Amino acid sequence: MKRISITDIARELDVTPSTVSRALNGDPRISDKTRDSVLELARERGYRPNPLAKGLISRKTYNIGLIIPEFTHHFFNQVLRGIESLAVAKGYHLVICTSDNDYEKEKKSVQTLLDLRVDGFLIALGNNTQNFDHFQDILSFEVPLVLIDRICEDIETSYVITNDFEGAFQATEHLISSGSRQIVYILGPTHISTTFNRFMGYQEALKKWKIPYREEYVVDGSNDQSLHEELSIILKSHPVDAVFAHNDYLAYEAITVIKQQGFQVPKDILLMGYANEPIATYMTPQLSTVQQPAFDMGKISADHLIQQLENELTKEELFTQCLSTSLVIRESTLKRK
Repeated sequence: MKRISITDIARELDVTPSTVSRALNGDPRISDKTRDSVLELARERGYRPNPLAKGLISRKTYNIGLIIPEFTHHFFNQVLRGIESLAVAKGYHLVICTSDNDYEKEKKSVQTLLDLRVDGFLIALGNNTQNFDHFQDILSFEVPLVLIDRICEDIETSYVITNDFEGAFQATEHLISSGSRQIVYILGPTHISTTFNRFMGYQEALKKWKIPYREEYVVDGSNDQSLHEELSIILKSHPVDAVFAHNDYLAYEAITVIKQQGFQVPKDILLMGYANEPIATYMTPQLSTVQQPAFDMGKISADHLIQQLENELTKEELFTQCLSTSLVIRESTLKRK
């Protein structure tokens, strides 16, 4: 069925399109008789307003552009749920794109959403993003932008993040207090702030407990094959008693290598992950990890963006909100007796 337009209603009632538009919007200049006729015909024909056309007139579409690296990680699903819970309640809709951690796809998504004239952006940077000109394009059009989870020092905008430094510090300290001194660390993606902050938290905990930092205990987790090879060599040549991974998926790769080398978790080696993904509870033994308040991150970022869109905050009122993490202790780090 062809979608009926204001022009179609106007033609059938022999009035002007502007009269129909005013009647649909409750303009008091339109007589009750004309307004009733317009509304009745609109109901009969199933008229629905064109949000894009309406947005061009009002300069507001009530659409928010969301770009996340992927859907596969539980963390980003929870962020999405938090955003949606607030945005829908406030009358906004989400236009969602995934970058798949691909810079060109992320860049194209920004341009597509700008072309759709979304009112604002919520974005979590991809792992491989090192050029940030597309984010500057958003700001140059004076479109509000809130970045989630990962910080980019080159972009002056608002952020909602978790305290990755503190989370990693507490996780490492837990391993130390459980008796570990030879702790291997598996790095995350090289170019993101979370990798740097968690790595610094690991090092600071070692420093506090006067445990020497050993560069040979740091493993590159960017490639599964090289991770397996590097970790295997370390386990064969060093008295490792704990492994702390940048995220739960890397911890899963680590336990595979640990078992292949004939060690048991937690009897021989303690294992700690990060992010509390569902995989942490599927592993045997179940994985100790760090819980991030992903749902709250999404809800807070959406709330701040909508406050900007509704002029409750000015674009100059930038902020960085850093939420606390918490440890989730499971079987993989049970204290030695």
